[in-house]
Amino acid sequence: MARIALIGLPGSGKSTVGPLLGAALECSAFDTDGLLESHSGWSPSRWISELGWSTFRSAESVVLSSIHRQYPQIPMILSCGGGIAELEENRTLLESWKCIWLDAADDVLIARTRGTDRPVLEGLSPEDLMIHLREQRVEKYRSLAGTPIDTSLRSPEDVVLEIIDRMESE
Repeated sequence: MARIALIGLPGSGKSTVGPLLGAALECSAFDTDGLLESHSGWSPSRWISELGWSTFRSAESVVLSSIHRQYPQIPMILSCGGGIAELEENRTLLESWKCIWLDAADDVLIARTRGTDRPVLEGLSPEDLMIHLREQRVEKYRSLAGTPIDTSLRSPEDVVLEIIDRMESE
């Protein structure tokens, strides 16, 4: 089994699906935001509010490259932060992973992320933010993973089954 990276916009289900997929495939599941927080003691929101987006993206890259380097052959599931694909160095590392792109309709993503401690771009409404993120990231996700899995109206368990079906048919 390959190393699997779940990518997609905030609220697409990466952090929920990751552990379920890991259990189904009997391998470890990690979350880049969770790893960053457990090693630094800072949530992504705190990183961004205190040190800025650029520093957060750099820290996120360190997490990804550490996992990539320390566990090169170990099968695992990695739920990536939504912006992981923004940096070319991260996309280069992720090319050696089996990337699965989770997506949902913008209204679903907004509903799922409403009231959470997720960082936002100042001055943008939730709707404008989602449009901005989609425009900025969709081609990067597509280049890594191809066709997305729509999680809009599906249970996390159904999404796991589709991922497994896709992998078995490849």
